[in-house]
Amino acid sequence: MNEAEMLVHSMKLLVSLGYTNPKGGNGSIRVDDHHILITPSSIPKHLLRTDDLVLYNIVNNSYTGKYKPSIEVNAHVKTYRVRNDIHAILHAHLPLATSLTDIGLENWWLAGTVEAEYSLEKVYVSEYAPPGSIELAEKIAEGFRSGAKIVIIPKHGVFAGGKDVADALDAIIALESTAKYVYVKLVVEELRNIKNKLIH
Repeated sequence: MNEAEMLVHSMKLLVSLGYTNPKGGNGSIRVDDHHILITPSSIPKHLLRTDDLVLYNIVNNSYTGKYKPSIEVNAHVKTYRVRNDIHAILHAHLPLATSLTDIGLENWWLAGTVEAEYSLEKVYVSEYAPPGSIELAEKIAEGFRSGAKIVIIPKHGVFAGGKDVADALDAIIALESTAKYVYVKLVVEELRNIKNKLIH
């Protein structure tokens, strides 16, 4: 499976896991110093094919393909410009990871899980900005410029950058797995506290 096929497969997997809605999320791969392949706008990700991907020039912002590039193309472009070591970017709308961040639980991803230790590296929480905006693209690029592997956008989702698609996908799944662990732990601890109060 080549990287374009892996990108399409990963987007379908993220939809099937409930980590993004069919028309949400996006992904890209670096082709060379001037070009990326990025998922198109408004095409359901579970129906995506490799020939739907858009070839985008990150130098002059021109593109070729059957469709327009993702609404978040600027976030991808700006990230590739500031991080030469990133060769793939995936964006998903992770429900638990986003909600734990939104309630103000700081550094929740430092939970000590195996996934957190081996797959997450640095996580950066961005300030909110409207989806598809230049402001959001700049905030995401700022996060990656700081050395992050994952950037969380409040009330929105996450961007993960990797050496390839598999690396970015692993980080996204590890983040949501860690969020599930933290969520369950919080619920169990609360139930234990309630039980102790009832007993005593």
